[in-house]
Amino acid sequence: MYEDFLPLVSKPARYIDSEINAVHKDPGSIRTKVCLLFPDTYEVGMSHLGLRILYDIINKRPDAVCERVFSPWTDYEAKLRAAGRPLRSLESNLPVREFDIVGATLQYELSYSNVLTALDLSRIPRRSMDRNDSHPVIVAGGPCTVNPEPLADFIDVFFIGEAEEAVNELIELKQEHGARRPFLEALAKQTGFYVPSLGKTVVRRRFLTSIDAAPYPGKPLLPLMKPIHDRVTVEVARGCIRGCRFCQAGIIYRPYRERSPERVKDLLHGSLACTGYEELSLASLSTGDYSDIEPLITGLMKAYRDSRVSVSLPSLRVGTLTPAMIEAIAAT
Repeated sequence: MYEDFLPLVSKPARYIDSEINAVHKDPGSIRTKVCLLFPDTYEVGMSHLGLRILYDIINKRPDAVCERVFSPWTDYEAKLRAAGRPLRSLESNLPVREFDIVGATLQYELSYSNVLTALDLSRIPRRSMDRNDSHPVIVAGGPCTVNPEPLADFIDVFFIGEAEEAVNELIELKQEHGARRPFLEALAKQTGFYVPSLGKTVVRRRFLTSIDAAPYPGKPLLPLMKPIHDRVTVEVARGCIRGCRFCQAGIIYRPYRERSPERVKDLLHGSLACTGYEELSLASLSTGDYSDIEPLITGLMKAYRDSRVSVSLPSLRVGTLTPAMIEAIAAT
């Protein structure tokens, strides 16, 4: 953050670090520094559940710190370029180029140019072949890694699959090998990692066998400005039982796995208690297909009726709605 820019740009809250439940550590005393790059604006990125999960996992490690950076709006970008200043992280205001690892999430193809812009603003060479040990290792994950080749010249490592377990391997291998080349070679031997500079290969997608025990943020970040999705979100299931051939997500998030109703309730209760949100969401590709959806919805609406917490549902298939669910939803 550059304080002198704030009066001159739109929505300055995008660049201020004082969020409730944000984690602050001294980067100088931490062995491994990771910066998560969301290649879109703050209000879009703070709606992304995956970013919050990885932020929580990494910051629970005493030997690592995870900070965030988002794509600046065009007015802030213009100020950075005019002043010749580098892009900095949100939490400690550390230049992005001084981190050990920069992890970019690729949620949609239109964000690819934002990744390159962020690298340029950070004064990190855009092409991986131009980087050396003085630069952070650029890692990319997310659904768009189903086809990593469009960005293969710019990304050091692609992770293909679900990263909740693999992110710890990434940090531990960085600590073990240190230098760029040995680190990349070690990653290439692990399931789910693709290192384009070491040649093309077949990479097996990584996924969790169960999401019930998967890490989840106990204290979600509370943004300073209204994000796109301004509510507590808990993933009740991952994958989809339908298998529609037009749906990319239904394929890449296979197999179908559910989180137990008890675990869902525990996560919701804890998140609501430490954020003060007045809306909760049960997220999945097809929430209506969740095996315990009717008792879960009716139970949540009953439990939170007096506290004025509403229950939000994603789009539902008509065939999954029951009279009890319709009545419960109508009552709110």
